Amino acid sequence: MLKSHKNLLEPRPSDRLRIGERIVDIPLREIAPAAGGDAVRVTLKSLSVLLALVANANKLVSREALLEWVWPDTLPTDDVVTQAITQLRKALGDDRDRPRYIETLAKQGYRLVAPVEWLVDEAQPSALPAPAAAPGSRRWLWPVFALASAVTVFVLWQGRDAPAAPEDVVAANTRSVSLPDYQRIASSPVSEQRPSLSPDGALVVYIRNSENDEYAQLMLQTASAASPKPLTEAVPKQFDLSPAWSPDGRQIAFVRASSERCALMLIPVTGGSARELGECLGGNGHPIRWYPDSKALVAAGKPQQASGAAATLTLYRMSLDEGRWRRIPYEKAPTDEDLAPQVSPDGRWIAFQRNLSLGDLWRIPVGGGAPQRLTELRTNFYGLVWTPDSRHLLFSRYVDGKVGLSKLDTDTGRITDFIGDENSLMYPSVAKNTGMVAFEVENTRSRMRRVALAGGSEAVYGSERLFDSSGSNLLPSVAPDGSQLLFFSDRSGDPRLWWVDQRQPDSLRSFDGLMPVPRYPPMWRADSQRALVIGRRTGDAADSVYEVEPGPGRATKLPVPDGQPVHVAYHPDPNRLLVTADRGEGRLGVTLYDRSRQPWRALATVDNAAIAIPDVRNRRIVLATMSQHEIRSTDLDLNGPRSIDRANIPRRNRALAVTPEGVRVMDSAPGCYWQWRLVAVEGSDRDARCLGEIGWHLEGVTASPDGSILYVSVVEEMQSDIGLAPLPAFADEAR
Repeated sequence: MLKSHKNLLEPRPSDRLRIGERIVDIPLREIAPAAGGDAVRVTLKSLSVLLALVANANKLVSREALLEWVWPDTLPTDDVVTQAITQLRKALGDDRDRPRYIETLAKQGYRLVAPVEWLVDEAQPSALPAPAAAPGSRRWLWPVFALASAVTVFVLWQGRDAPAAPEDVVAANTRSVSLPDYQRIASSPVSEQRPSLSPDGALVVYIRNSENDEYAQLMLQTASAASPKPLTEAVPKQFDLSPAWSPDGRQIAFVRASSERCALMLIPVTGGSARELGECLGGNGHPIRWYPDSKALVAAGKPQQASGAAATLTLYRMSLDEGRWRRIPYEKAPTDEDLAPQVSPDGRWIAFQRNLSLGDLWRIPVGGGAPQRLTELRTNFYGLVWTPDSRHLLFSRYVDGKVGLSKLDTDTGRITDFIGDENSLMYPSVAKNTGMVAFEVENTRSRMRRVALAGGSEAVYGSERLFDSSGSNLLPSVAPDGSQLLFFSDRSGDPRLWWVDQRQPDSLRSFDGLMPVPRYPPMWRADSQRALVIGRRTGDAADSVYEVEPGPGRATKLPVPDGQPVHVAYHPDPNRLLVTADRGEGRLGVTLYDRSRQPWRALATVDNAAIAIPDVRNRRIVLATMSQHEIRSTDLDLNGPRSIDRANIPRRNRALAVTPEGVRVMDSAPGCYWQWRLVAVEGSDRDARCLGEIGWHLEGVTASPDGSILYVSVVEEMQSDIGLAPLPAFADEAR
């Protein structure tokens, strides 16, 4: 009987093995030709299936046994095994009908028929045959990522004036290692989030959400799988958030939010009554963190008197004695969004994230001054913390289809990605005295819905799921013909671009080998024959613009001059493209290119714009900013940008679409969880159609050509637990 996927062949001769003419690197999850060539990365589940077959080489392994091994605690469909086997055959260069690696035995299972050899270092004994499955072994199978972008990336698969470093330089300064085993210390049926460890690592405080999301309270428990106790009361419509354990171990700061107000609170670790320190900063500037002397707090936000759309997040300090937020004096541009500040344990530095979807890590001296850029990642971050040595930063980011933990050496710039499992590992917290790290373990699932709208301002008259699977489906884009859909999904195990003609449901297929960046949806050409998407193939040094043709299934890389494209769209002129790219330090701008000649010629540029969408009917280009939450428009040549709406657009501008009525945005309103709102443009009624509670977090929306049908991706399943692991060793930084 095969054991759980958490029981990897113990002991294992090495991390590499040869199967036939392929080399398998277990920590990296890569399969490469032994004679040399491009490696193919497989998913954790596919690798688990392969190792199960290796452990039972030349023996029949039933589908039931594989399900028990790889999916022990879930109720998967049989097709997950088929998907894993299909991916393995592609990576191995195998043929189902003439198998050289994996043989299918009809209605029985699978058998690995290729010779297996473990590859060991010269200092170790010579290669050994693959061992049989070891009964009772208890070693985690951990070759994975670890989030990105985009929790949510996929969070869901999960949205920060020096010249940008070349992507290949960044890659050369990055390595991957296995993460030590972790245990889930809190795993109730509801979600537990944002852990904060006590300085001695013995206790952890975290947020527990109610089942119906009516409230959130703080829970306290030992750093083990023990029963927690409430630290704050469960009060309807009250949400206790962002707990932060003081460095002296005596108290916990947190945010208490309600529909009426938001306050900064302090409570003893022994419990009791919480006292209010002052009001929160504007702009949802969580989290709050401590200075090492436990006498002051640091946070990002907007001052309450400047909380309008034009203000950006800035770093502030509050002394407990004074109870007042004061801006930290440092240099920043008006459009910079600075968030998630963390003071180093030695009290010398404040590290923070600058900007959102193209974010990087920066630091300033603790008293303020000129910021120093620490990374050239241009990514989304999901938590940031100093390690006890004040040299390293531990953070979460989107890598290879998941959110995982990474470590930065602030002296050398070396980044280490810690390979974990298929879950997203987010928002780390480090115990300063013991070297333990707690983090949020998140598993989310996004589903796509087709929503039919009633006439007038009435709500919805129909909503149905589309192309449901065991994975996440997000960022849909409907073609101008109203039938074709492109969307992103990890339904096959790894993130891919999928296409379907709704008139032919069996037409669903993916663009193999192209990993899309799940930041914005694909953009269709007016004739519905082609579309544009940001992504990369194996061997790409950086994200690139690809033009896909669903008919023949081709994907062609375009020679876009911008080295870091973020969004791309067709212009009404077929010889022109609109490309949004990083214009330095995570600041976005849109450039109009003439691609009728080589190299492409830049015709015009608009700064501070995250996306550009043509509105052909009204002969204009619609722009959305990232930092100031503003919708603007220009003429077709990008002249004369002007504001048409101030809107706090959720999910990094994924909620915006051009319809026959004008520009619409998905947002919330009192009494309506999700509404489809017409923005304030000349001659409009600014109507809003309530869609109700169709899901939690929005992951994309697109409208049919006549505006009567919406295709919406929302998070419908979200579960997060608290994980705990030893802090990975940071020795031998030169490796």
